[in-house]
Amino acid sequence: MAPPGRVTEKAMTRPTYAYGVIILPPPDLYRELLAIRERHPLLRSPVPPHITVKSPFLYRHSGAVVIEQLEAICERWEPFEIGLNGLGVFRNSILYVKVNESPDLEDLHHDLVEGLDGFVETLNDRYDGDAYTPHLTLAESMAPEDLPEAKRALADVRFRRRFVVDRIHLLRGRGKWDVTRSFPLGQG
Repeated sequence: MAPPGRVTEKAMTRPTYAYGVIILPPPDLYRELLAIRERHPLLRSPVPPHITVKSPFLYRHSGAVVIEQLEAICERWEPFEIGLNGLGVFRNSILYVKVNESPDLEDLHHDLVEGLDGFVETLNDRYDGDAYTPHLTLAESMAPEDLPEAKRALADVRFRRRFVVDRIHLLRGRGKWDVTRSFPLGQG
């Protein structure tokens, strides 16, 4: 036990979590994507299969304030449909399912970026705003030399799907990422 008035190292090293806002695929597609990961050891990721809507960030204010902002943003939105079609590679380390062009998804992204401005500190804003490229992450942190083999292994898998986005999710992570809260779009 530390002497009175002395701060211990344990007390000083609080865990710092990053957060992000994502869309999860519907349960049937989610299970299918996880099964694909399990069948192919090259496809790994510390985060569930997802579509990023807002790049990872740290809270500048309390979590309650950020959650209030997210709730207010989501109340303004109605559910919308998106489509998936094919595989792609991003930054030579991310294997993803292509998201068809979706003005609704891009507008939701911009609304979140603007609505959270001042409440969060974005960790890497080079993917926000005009640089936003919607995609459903299947695997990340892959070695570039493993990508051709992974794409060959998935050559027979068809990623043509449409689904309705009726909620977004707050993701929290520090190495491993988990959904901490869901926010329905519209009035519920």
